[in-house]
Amino acid sequence: MMDDYNMMGLSSLAELNYMRLEAMDLFERCLTEGKPDSLIAFVERQISKDPPRVDLLREVAEDLHQRLMGLHDYYLDIWGRTVSTLGSDYGLEFDRKAASAPFNRFEVENILAQLKDKNPLVSSQDETVLRKMLDQSVETALQLRADIGMTERLYVYICDWVDGLLSATIARRYWSEGRNDEYAGGVH
Repeated sequence: MMDDYNMMGLSSLAELNYMRLEAMDLFERCLTEGKPDSLIAFVERQISKDPPRVDLLREVAEDLHQRLMGLHDYYLDIWGRTVSTLGSDYGLEFDRKAASAPFNRFEVENILAQLKDKNPLVSSQDETVLRKMLDQSVETALQLRADIGMTERLYVYICDWVDGLLSATIARRYWSEGRNDEYAGGVH
């Protein structure tokens, strides 16, 4: 009997892990397509189950939170390396505030102008290399910002559903226990 129970528990755990992997595959598809539709449809399917898969959704939310932290770290790392390269290879220094905020396309021209002011004899080849590096950094930052934004929205969406489902469960339990107390006391 206990072995049957353990097998059921392992089966449920395996299913939960499989579903989490499916959700993260759908999340990757969302990032690739630039639309959250695939993961939202997955969440809606889990919500419509009876009972809703709250544990699964909570795990998926945690996975998204971890991915969000990783995306933020990567975003900051890209810019840290870019600023470091600008300082070490080109002698350009930025104040702490400017160095912590990624450049945008307009600032690329300002950085190139600073380079020419600091070193009027900079070669066109160096300028081209620097422009390509900055353009790639800006492009990567834009993609990461989009990925971070979508991940945040999906994370909040799932957390809202989990909170709502848990609140509804608590309310139903409270209501059910209150109704049972009324009937047990003879009040109708």
